[in-house]
Amino acid sequence: MRVALVLNLNSGTLSGMIAPGEVLARALEAAGFILALPPDASRTFDDQLAVAMAAAPDAIFVAGGDGSIAAAAARLADSGIALGILPGGTMNRMATRIGLPATPEAAITALAGPRIAYLAMAQANGRPFLYQSIIGPPARLVRFREMQRGAGLRGWIPLALAGLRALLRPRRGGLRLTAPGYRRVRASVAVVSTPGTIEDPSLRVEAVTRHTAWTKLRQLLRWMRGALSGDPDVISIATSHLVVTGRGALLRLTLDGELALLRAPVRIRLRSDALRVLLPAR
Repeated sequence: MRVALVLNLNSGTLSGMIAPGEVLARALEAAGFILALPPDASRTFDDQLAVAMAAAPDAIFVAGGDGSIAAAAARLADSGIALGILPGGTMNRMATRIGLPATPEAAITALAGPRIAYLAMAQANGRPFLYQSIIGPPARLVRFREMQRGAGLRGWIPLALAGLRALLRPRRGGLRLTAPGYRRVRASVAVVSTPGTIEDPSLRVEAVTRHTAWTKLRQLLRWMRGALSGDPDVISIATSHLVVTGRGALLRLTLDGELALLRAPVRIRLRSDALRVLLPAR
């Protein structure tokens, strides 16, 4: 299989590696892949991706965080070129979701002799996300997470203070959600997740309808366990598309952990057969 390699050297894991392009290129060759061209991390991420696509490989391996993976997915959708996900960021939820090890070198080994399948992706006003979008005030916390990166223990202080303020600040149902077959839902926060496979044709929407200091803490703990839908103050919706409006002209949200500000209404739709990805061999 002819492949190319694209790297985001600003991502969490990659930023601590020595010569990651050379290390990962050697790992790809050792796993039996043929490099269509040598990696060039001196270029911007977008330029690397454009050059890699021009070489028309069978797959492009992208080493970076979830935001980098989503950006690459937007370009590779409908191109016929498969996406190879290499965990290089802080959270690496997409790599974990498809069963890859925690380091990019180990992920390459796991992807030797890969399966190629479709991965569901969603778009919010045309902006892609592969894993999850959080709409509403909690999206602000992403800004403080960025301040924590590389700052050690001191970097957690702004995040902790912001989290405390978010818990104590009263919230009203500022979002309005509309989906086919459902009455309009008023919510304080909406968590929109993709199904991850072509077999499941629905977005999973969890709308938080009551948001006091106690319910916020309870819902946070449930969200961290992947059990937010079981909260008594959460309405669960399964849909192929969703429309979200708010009190203002713009809505703050996250797209796979990256902060975005989109003009309302935000229209979210699922695309289940646009993106080909490499999965570990069974």
